[in-house]
Amino acid sequence: MTSTTPARALERRDPNTPAVTPSTPTRTGGRHVALSPRAARRAARLEDASWTASAEEERRHVDLVPTKRRSVPRAKSSFAKRAKPFATFGVMTLATGLFVSVSLPAAAAGVDVDAATGGAIPSAATMQSVSYSVPSTAADVPFVRDGYGATSQEEVDAASAAAAAAAAEAAASASAASSSSASASAGRTYAAPAVARSGEAILAYAAQFVGVVPYGNGNDPSGSFACDGYVQYVFGAFGVSLPRGAGAQAASGVQISASEAVAGDLLYWPEGHIAIYDGAGGMYDSPDWGRYVQHRLSIWGDPVYIRIP
Repeated sequence: MTSTTPARALERRDPNTPAVTPSTPTRTGGRHVALSPRAARRAARLEDASWTASAEEERRHVDLVPTKRRSVPRAKSSFAKRAKPFATFGVMTLATGLFVSVSLPAAAAGVDVDAATGGAIPSAATMQSVSYSVPSTAADVPFVRDGYGATSQEEVDAASAAAAAAAAEAAASASAASSSSASASAGRTYAAPAVARSGEAILAYAAQFVGVVPYGNGNDPSGSFACDGYVQYVFGAFGVSLPRGAGAQAASGVQISASEAVAGDLLYWPEGHIAIYDGAGGMYDSPDWGRYVQHRLSIWGDPVYIRIP
């Protein structure tokens, strides 16, 4: 330590310069610091008029202590989070105990296990301690069969043959009925059509076949009438030659509106059916297999109205 007082020490002895105390924070290098007690005592000696020190000694003896950052209290965890490890441990312990109790071999309990059935076999000591009592006389119970029986192959064949015979008989009856109907229609005479073609004359001639001629593939009342065969036969009686086929017959005429239609016009369904309009919301047609020519009082669906010139 030198006897001369440098300019920095003289500046600290200036009465206008405030003294540095331990509780007074200072700013050095852009950050807050506080003097330790030791540094504070040395700073006080520097303020004394009789104390001299160089600038380097002053910097060496003044300790700078950084201020502590304010700690942020941690948020308390919820009860569920704190209890989760204990619950997991309990579940694992319970599962382990259950597995051990289930998988514990029967041999550990002193019981032999039958390899075939897996059941417990009593030990020799246990079997020796068991006593059995058998009655002197055994009851003789007669054997009685139950009320169930199996169907033999002969019975199955007989039932199949009977069903086939019934089906053949029904088919023969239907064929005979159809033949009788065809014979009746073939032997029946029909009135001749009127000389002049009109709606009323067409309806009168077509009505003769209602309930008499069955549906079929033909175009003659002696056999059967298809829908187009029926229309062809009726219009042919008036000198109008129409082709077979519902679509071809519709193409032979002119399409009209429903409000313009009168008796004797045709009704055509693009699905493949054709009929004669009665002028009053009904029609004459040969409908389907197993049925006869009929007069319906209403029209089904949405047909196209055709007029034959």
